[in-house]
Amino acid sequence: MSRLSDREILTLHTLCNAVVDGTINEAQKKQLSQWLLTSRSARQYYIRTMGLSASLCSYASEMQAEAPDVYRPRSRPGLAAVLFRWLTPLAATTVIALLFWMASLRQTKSETPADESVAQLTGSKECQWAVGAGLSPGARLRKGEQLELARGFAEVTFDSGARVVLEGPAKLEVNSAWDAVLNHGALKASVPPEAVGFSVSDSTVNVVDLGTEFTMIADPNGATDLLVLKGAVEASPQNPTNQQTILMHKDQALRFAASGITDVNDSKEKFARYTRTVPLDYFTPPTEYMHWSLDETDGTRMHADNLGVAANSYDLTLKDAGSLAEVAAAHIDGRWQGGLNFNGHCYARAAFPGLSGNSPRTVAFWVRVPADAQLSDAYAMVAWRAQSEKLSFRPVHICWNRNPGEGTVGVLRTDYGGGYALGTTSLRDGQWHYIAVAFVPGENASTPVQVKQYVDGRLEGEGYPSLPGEKEDTTPPSVDDPKTVNDTLWLGCRLGRNGPRKNHFRGDMDELYIANRALEPREIVELMKNNQPLQPALVVAAAR
Repeated sequence: MSRLSDREILTLHTLCNAVVDGTINEAQKKQLSQWLLTSRSARQYYIRTMGLSASLCSYASEMQAEAPDVYRPRSRPGLAAVLFRWLTPLAATTVIALLFWMASLRQTKSETPADESVAQLTGSKECQWAVGAGLSPGARLRKGEQLELARGFAEVTFDSGARVVLEGPAKLEVNSAWDAVLNHGALKASVPPEAVGFSVSDSTVNVVDLGTEFTMIADPNGATDLLVLKGAVEASPQNPTNQQTILMHKDQALRFAASGITDVNDSKEKFARYTRTVPLDYFTPPTEYMHWSLDETDGTRMHADNLGVAANSYDLTLKDAGSLAEVAAAHIDGRWQGGLNFNGHCYARAAFPGLSGNSPRTVAFWVRVPADAQLSDAYAMVAWRAQSEKLSFRPVHICWNRNPGEGTVGVLRTDYGGGYALGTTSLRDGQWHYIAVAFVPGENASTPVQVKQYVDGRLEGEGYPSLPGEKEDTTPPSVDDPKTVNDTLWLGCRLGRNGPRKNHFRGDMDELYIANRALEPREIVELMKNNQPLQPALVVAAAR
C-alpha cells in the first residue's frame, strides 16, 4: 500500500478540515475527489478523520483557540449537514472510490519521492552491514530505505526526534519520519515528548509510542516480544481475529504471535539486557553557530556572536524604526532576557556571507505573534535571497501562512524555490513559540532541497521547491543597487528583487541562531530548552 508523505498528510488534513468546517471550495473538492479515487491510503485517512471528527466535534470546537478570519463563516455547521451538503453531488464519485479501493486491495507500492530523506544514521558500534559497503557515518536515510545489519549496533535518528538502536542481525525499513517496520531482529526505541505518536510495526503487532522507551524482538518464527522500559505504548495486534489495542506500561512484557498473545517467559533476563546502555560511536560534525541574542535595551544595533565570541561584521541594524522613543519601544522583554518587537513598519538586516548559497543550514528562533494579527501582518519573520542552481534567485521567507487556499491560516510557512512547507500549529495565539527550519540541499545537483519545519521541538511538515520548467524569476538582482540583497539576512520584512518591500511582520522575536548544517531534532530541542547549542560530548550523554 502506498504510504502518504508528511506533506501529503498535511494537505489531506487541510482538505478534511475544510469538509468539516464547511469551507471547502470547488478546487479543493476536485483535489480531494481525485485523491479518494486514486489512493487507498488517502481513503483510509479520510474515513478515519471523518469518524474521529464526528465523535469529537463538540470537543474540538471547545479547543479551537484561533479567532475566525473574515473569510470564515460565523458559525460552525453541524457535521451531518456539512457532509450531506458536500457529499450529495459527489455520491457517485464516492461509490466509485470505494469500489476502486476494493478492487485494488492487492495494489503494490506506488511512487513516492525516491530522494525524500526522513532519518539519519547517527551512531554505531562494530557495524557490519549485510548488503554492499554499508552506510557512511551521518548518512541521510530515504523513505522506504531498508537497513540490513549483519552484526553490531546502529542508531537511527528519525526527523521526528525518535531514536532507534538496531541490534544485528536485524532488518529495518524506514517508512517516514514517524514510522518504521522491523522485519526481523531486535531494536530499542527512545521517543522524546516531541515525537509522541512514533510507531514501529512488524507482521504481528503495531506499536505506537506515547513518550517512552521500548524494545521489540522479532524472531524467525514470526512472533514478537514487546518490552516497555519506560512510559507507555499502545500495542495493536495484527491478528485479524483479535485487533483490540492494548495499553502497556513500564515493566510490562507481552509476546505477540499468530496464535495469540502470551507472557514473555524470559522477560526478567530480557529487561536486564535491554535496559543496559550500549556505548556507541556518535557522528556529530563540527558546527558553526551565528547568534543574535537581541538583548539590547536601546539603539538600532543588535550584536552577533559565534558561541560567545563577538562577530561584529554580522551585527543586525534596525531600519525604519521611527523616533528615538519608537526605537526604545522596539526593545522588549523577550523569551530569554530581552527581545525585539516588530511593529509592522520596521525591519532589520545584517550582512551574512554565503547565506545566498546552497549550503545546508538551520534557522532557529523564538517568535510571538499577536492573537489579533491580521493577514497583512504575516510577512517574513526571517528572509534572505537565494542565489543557487537549485533555488534560483527566489527569496526564502519564513513566515506564517496567510493564504487559506494553500493551508491553515496562521501555521508556520517556509517559501523557497517556488515551493513551500506548512506546519499545523497556529502561531497566532499571543504565546512564545520556538521555530526551527532545517534546509537539506540533497546529495547531488538533481536532488531537490528539502525543508523540515519544527514548532516547539516537534516536526511539522516538510516541502520541496518547484519542479524544473515551472515559471520562476531567474533574473539576478542588480549588483549596482545599494539595496542588493545577496548574502544579506533580513528580519521582519518581505523581499523583492532588490530589497525589502513595504509588506512587514508584526510580532516579537528573540534568540536567533543560524547553524551551518541541518541540526538533529535533539539539538533543536536543546536550543529550545536551554538556549545553548548541544556540544558533541553532551550529544553522546543525551543519546545514552
